[in-house]
Amino acid sequence: MIRRTLLALGLSLTLSAAAPVASDLAFVDLTDDFAKTWDATQALDDAARVTAFKQAFAAKLPGFYDHRRIKVDEALYDKHLLKALKAYPENRDAIAKVSAQFASSIAPALASFEAEFGPMRGYPPVYLVNSLGEFDGGTRNLPEGVRLLFGADMLAKLHGDDSIQPFFHHELFHLLHTRTFPECDQMWCALWAEGLAVHVAKTLNPGADDAALLLTQPEPIRAAVDANRTHAVCAVLTRLDSTDPKDYRALFSSGRLDDRLPPRFGYYVGLLVAQDLGRTRDLKQLAVMDAATVRPLLERSLKAMGDC
Repeated sequence: MIRRTLLALGLSLTLSAAAPVASDLAFVDLTDDFAKTWDATQALDDAARVTAFKQAFAAKLPGFYDHRRIKVDEALYDKHLLKALKAYPENRDAIAKVSAQFASSIAPALASFEAEFGPMRGYPPVYLVNSLGEFDGGTRNLPEGVRLLFGADMLAKLHGDDSIQPFFHHELFHLLHTRTFPECDQMWCALWAEGLAVHVAKTLNPGADDAALLLTQPEPIRAAVDANRTHAVCAVLTRLDSTDPKDYRALFSSGRLDDRLPPRFGYYVGLLVAQDLGRTRDLKQLAVMDAATVRPLLERSLKAMGDC
């Protein structure tokens, strides 16, 4: 396991000329551990290899490579894990490249993020992992608490050097936001958390286009929503309290609500809400708003956008 802090790497961060501050945010790179475990288990049969792999990582990142985290049958998860292990040689070099560049890539994003929000102190470590195709970055609920993780495998596939800074800002904000806005199952919580993270990324990177803000994945979102603004807003309004996984997939993942709205359109509708509330509030003020404050403001903003 490679434990890195930005201070140890000599990457001191400065919030102002008079007040240099070194972040104590630690980064743990588990991609080398993945490679070593893969090498060490090559000779085992499939079932034994999956078991050995899960046991090896149970202590390194408890609860991550675990069927219970993603709420699927263990046999189904083991099949997915085995498939990923067999495909690993195809991705190994790309993952290693991301690992080698990760510290130098995220350092400037962390510096500019802290210049806006202050030093990131007292947070749990941030992990770089092989996500097995699950994510490029995001927070996950693990037995030891909420953790921010980056998936080196998906970073290699989805992000170029020109787009990575807004993405890092987006994910760092999620980590910061957990202190004032804990996750909840209702759709409105995801709408606010994701929309505000996009707003933060755009504000800290004024020149970022929709691709850099991930508003073109898996297809362009802005144009489709703008062409169907009332329909999109009303669809969100009627689902604010929904906990249906189908609604979540349509708004924030790979699902599709109908042929007029693209997958993940909730990110853009959430951005519109954050921009609206941000007309009279700066990023710091938006970041500390709790759920009781956000909910009525969010609903009022949506109602003003569409005649529902």
